[in-house]
Order: sequence, then structure tokens, then C-alpha cells
Amino acid sequence: MSNRVGIDVGGTYTDAAFIHDGHIQHTAKVLTQSENIVETLLNAFDTLKIDDEQAIDQITVSTTLVTNAILQNRISPVDLLLFSGNGMRADALMWPVSYHELSGEIDFRGREIEPPDQREWAKLKSYDLHESSLSENPAHVAIVGKFSHRNKLHEEQLAGYLRQSYPSLKIAMGHEWGQANFYRRGLSTYLNLGVSDLYHQFARQLQTAVSARKINVPISILKADGGNLPLAKLRPLDSIYSGPAASVLGALTQNETTTSSIIVDIGGTTTDMGLILSGAPLLSSKGAQIGSFSTLVRTLAVRSIPVGGDSVLRATDQGFILEAYRLGPAYCLGGNVPTPTDAMRYLGLISYGDEQLAEEGLASILPQERRTPQFLHELATAVINTMVDRIVEAIDSLKREWQEEPAYKVWEVLHPHENHTFHTLVSGGGARGITAALGKRLRTPVQLGCFSEISNALGAAMARSTFDCTLHLDTYLKQYGVAETGEQGTWTGSLRPYHEVEGFLDTLARQQAARYDITIQDVEKEPFDFFPIVQGYKTVGQIVRGAVHQRPGVIGRIIR
Repeated sequence: MSNRVGIDVGGTYTDAAFIHDGHIQHTAKVLTQSENIVETLLNAFDTLKIDDEQAIDQITVSTTLVTNAILQNRISPVDLLLFSGNGMRADALMWPVSYHELSGEIDFRGREIEPPDQREWAKLKSYDLHESSLSENPAHVAIVGKFSHRNKLHEEQLAGYLRQSYPSLKIAMGHEWGQANFYRRGLSTYLNLGVSDLYHQFARQLQTAVSARKINVPISILKADGGNLPLAKLRPLDSIYSGPAASVLGALTQNETTTSSIIVDIGGTTTDMGLILSGAPLLSSKGAQIGSFSTLVRTLAVRSIPVGGDSVLRATDQGFILEAYRLGPAYCLGGNVPTPTDAMRYLGLISYGDEQLAEEGLASILPQERRTPQFLHELATAVINTMVDRIVEAIDSLKREWQEEPAYKVWEVLHPHENHTFHTLVSGGGARGITAALGKRLRTPVQLGCFSEISNALGAAMARSTFDCTLHLDTYLKQYGVAETGEQGTWTGSLRPYHEVEGFLDTLARQQAARYDITIQDVEKEPFDFFPIVQGYKTVGQIVRGAVHQRPGVIGRIIR
């Protein structure tokens, strides 16, 4: 039997669900305390009123903690040190943070071309790393080499040097991200280190609070790619966009296994969108973009736009503006400003909130002489249409992006006869109020989710672990690397391996899964690519690439 709890921390509300063998047992909705996420999570958990907490198999949390910290610039200061080598200059790229370049070069195969100059390292003491500040507040340093994903030598040498002078220094190295793209790897290393203090404090507090209640339950965090990992095993940056991922997974728990759908989740602060193709979420081929930072974080092809049920309505000479922020709950729910939720309540599209307060909130936007039922109705309708226009504009933009994704093109080839006019599944607290207007505007089928108001919590609860293990092997240099973990090692096998490398990748995958404390099953194996290395008309080795994957998905469907 399976007993799982999913908790989704939204900008306005935090939703929770307790599921037993696919059946929803209890649900909860509490206000989000943005300054105390741990208390919010515990409040949501307590509201579920689970009789036997010891019977819970897993708690999975979707949280905006890291996303908000980055977007609000609440991350720890990080010194970024780069081994940029020759080729494209580092300043040819638009780095959103300052950095310091050092000499030393590794080439694209992982061979050392130029050793570092340690005289430069000695000058770092006068650069930004001050002993006095380290003793009180340990500094953070990110070290990233252009081709460190092929050879971590220079990064580890500099890290060892700095640790001798500054034992309390917190250091992150770019090779730990293990993938090509110097720019994205540098920013990923920088951001992950910058948010690590905040995330680990949150993880300790949450684990301590749960343990204090004598609840011995594994706690996982939902990732941007729709998978989950144990609280202590997660790289903090991987948790960005877990909210949009939960929206897509929540739809999967309520849809048929072969359905293709556009997912629209309307919250109080934002609206999240994603795509499901024949029962599988669409993965982005690029790393996640957050603010001005390009990263290597694997993510579903999702987007969040700043419009929701609690977006502020502001009066203007021309009528009103729908702002891209919220200032608390809707007027009809005791807030201080009118919102689209008030328009929904006034038009009778939703049943919660005070109807009289909704009318008062909308009337505050109109001139005194126009505060009549006719003008109030016109205003409320215009507010709903404005909100829908913003959502439809984002959907149209996303459709063009989705069609350029490699995974989408493969799906088109495999499903040539499927109708590409997808139906739209709407969920979230504001879903019921705009479903009809959205369907009219899109001119395609729009369906309200069966459990729309707790859909994200269902997605978090039912998410399965994702897993990727990508091997890059150079048999001539006798070096291998794993893209997902940054692991690098020595190859002791033959120069031209075939079946041998299959067993090697299987071993790496099992070891990686064990380190993450996850179970892998039904993995997909990519065919190996073999590229010969030729010198003097003779094959002297091979570049080999292979991978195994456990794709994003859910462990089952919600039973109605």
C-alpha cells in the first residue's frame, strides 16, 4: 500500500493532499507565510489531520524558496573565478555578475595546454578574499574552468590552494555540473552556491521540525524536471520552477495516459503553463532561465507569467490596469485592493468570497457616476477578458517555442495522425472563474480539472524520481566523465569497447542511484555513439557517449 503526502507552496496559498493507493483521503489549503516556509509546511501538514502519521511513506514538497531568493536578489555574495583560456573571450558574453579571470588552460578533450600561474593565486588575498570577514561570515567562491567538465585539474588545484589559506571558505567547482557550455555552467555554479546557505537552513529546520514530532518519513523536494529527490541529496538550484512542474504532474494524475494537453494553472500570484504529449511532459532542450541567469538545470518546457487571481487592479484615466504583482488577498476575501477574483465573484463565476465586498472593490475603480450594475458588469467582464488575453498571448508564444523543441519534433514523427489542436486543462484557485472565457478565446476545448484547486499538491505527491546518467568516454586519453554528477575517472578498459562499455554505464547508473537514495526502474537506454580517434591513418581510440534515463511522470492516476 502507498501513503503519500504532497505539499505545494504557492505565492498566495499552500495546498496539501494525503493520498492512499490513488484515493484522496484529506486535503488542505492554508495561507503561505513567505517569510516562514517551514511553518507554512507544518501548518498545511497539520491541517490534513492524518490519523496515523507513521504510516506515511513519503512527503514531497514543491517550494518557491530558491526561485524567490534568486529573483529577489536574496542570495549570499559569491566570488566567481574563471579559467577562461583561449578562444572566445569571457567578456564577449553578457555575465550578469562580476568575475575574475585567471590563467591556465584545458582544451576541449581535457588535455592541459597551459598550467595555472600560482603567482596570480597569491594576489587573490588582496582581491576580494579577506581573512577578517572569513572568520565571521565564511566567504563563498565559485571556481569554473571552460572545459572543466572534461578535466577538473585546475579547479581542484585552486580549491586546494584556497582552502589552505582559508579553511572556512565555501567553495563550489564548475565540473560538478558536468556539462558543456562554459557560460551556463559558470552561472549554475555561482547560483547554486549563492542559495546553498538559505536552502540548507530550510532543510535542517524542516527535518528537525518533522523529527521532533517523531515522524520518521522521507522528505523529498520536487525538481524543475518534474522528478523528486531526497531533501538532503538535492542541489538547491534544481528546485527552481518546481511549482510549474507540479502543475504539469498534477494534470498527469487526472488525465488519460495517452492524452495530449496544454496545462494552464492559475494561482493567486502567477499562471503556470506546460505541455503534455501523449501522456509525457515535454522536456526543454535548454537549461532553465531564471531572471537574467542562464543555467544548466534540467526543466520541463514550462513558463510562469505574472498574472493571477490576486493581481492588483489599478484605476487609470482610460479605465484600469491589471498589474503584474499582488498586494495580499482579493477585496472580497478581506484584502485592500480589487483583483480579478473580485470580478469573478461579482459575475458569479466563483462561490467563495463576499459578493458585497467584491462589488465595493470593483466600484472603487469606477468614477462615482458610473457605479451602476451595468458599468460594474462591463468592468468585471473586461477584467476577465484582460486576464484571459494575457494567458492566451503566453500560450501562443509557448506553442512556437514548443514546436522547436527536439522532443516535440520526435513526437510529431511518432504520432503523425494525432490532432495537434490540443485541448487545454485548467487548474488552480482561479481556474473555475475563467474556464469559459478562456475556451471562447482559444476556440479549442477547455476542461476544468476534477481536482483543480489542489492539482499541484497531487502532482507533488504522485511524482516519481527522474534519473539521468550520461557517460562521455575518451578511450585514448583513458578518461571518462558523467554529465549529471561531474564524476571524472580513469578508464581501464579497451581502446575500442562495445559490450564492455554497456556494463560500465550500468554500473555507474546503479552507483549514482544509490548515492541519490532513489530506486530506478524502466529506464530508457540511448544507443551508444562511437567516434573513432584517428592518428596517422590508424584508429588509436574512441570517443564514446551513452546515457540512461528515467523520464518524468507520476506513479499512478487519482482514482475518482
